[in-house]
Amino acid sequence: MRGRDERLTRRGLFTGIIGGAAAAAFGRRIALAAMETSRIVRVESDKLWSGDARDPRVVAQMVTEGVMAFTGEATPEAAWRRFFKPGMRVGLKINLLGRPLVYTAPEMTEAVAAGVLMAGVKPEQVIVWDRWQDHFRPTRYRFGRGRLGESIEHGGSYERARALRASGGVCPIDTIPVDRTDVTVNLPVLKDHGGSGVTLALKNIAFGCYDHHPSAHDNGCDPFIAEACEHFVATTRVPLIVLDATEGCFDDGPRPADRSRLWRENAIYVATDPVALDVVCRKVIMAKRAAKGLPDKTRQSRHIETAMRRGLGVGDPSRVEVMTVRV
Repeated sequence: MRGRDERLTRRGLFTGIIGGAAAAAFGRRIALAAMETSRIVRVESDKLWSGDARDPRVVAQMVTEGVMAFTGEATPEAAWRRFFKPGMRVGLKINLLGRPLVYTAPEMTEAVAAGVLMAGVKPEQVIVWDRWQDHFRPTRYRFGRGRLGESIEHGGSYERARALRASGGVCPIDTIPVDRTDVTVNLPVLKDHGGSGVTLALKNIAFGCYDHHPSAHDNGCDPFIAEACEHFVATTRVPLIVLDATEGCFDDGPRPADRSRLWRENAIYVATDPVALDVVCRKVIMAKRAAKGLPDKTRQSRHIETAMRRGLGVGDPSRVEVMTVRV
């Protein structure tokens, strides 16, 4: 059954979608910042877990319902076709840094891959990837062909001619998003971070797609994260973000030492605006930290506000509306 924010109208929802599509089409400075509001869909389910395992059928339903709610389309096929077309080469950028305890769930990645295929993309044109080979070993991902025929592989080869030149150095971009795929689906995780406060949609691109230099971490990774994301959307397209909040990390991120730092949020988020999504999910993490008696890290994660000022999305919480869907 679906629930929704009473302020969210169908007309407003489509305005948000059109703005997101325009941002993806034009690539460079995302047009979302000029929108009156930015919408995000949060999908929740209390049926997600079966013991210590995620139920893949429930996860798939959550992803499908989220994309349909975001687009307003009546069928899954029509919803996914709003983002992907036959002939596209699609990269699914997962986040494995928090392994072995918290990383993009394979169940969610496979559900997104299934949606991409539903839009007419061929399995051999889908790459599930993260940058570091050794990050895969203590996870449930296996190199080679996935169950749907998608390729699962690591990055680490760099395109230097289109490198990011900012924050005191040169940062080559990975070849997978710029040479081997046409679009990138951003699949981050709900986590706090010792340096940047949080690590969500923006950071999954900035530190997951570039060979960064040591000074990129200075000043809470600010302005590097915003600089990298601005460079990324000027180089390729990010038509969709699906954030894994089935389980989150509220402390000791990005790679928590034990499970006491994790909690089950039982949700996923669907968005096109990385700034608005990071604002919303930062609030979720800070609420959990407050409940645990831990200090707030909002000021520490100022890279989100820097990204807003650079036109990468909507950062004013009063201009972000969240639609909630319950599965």
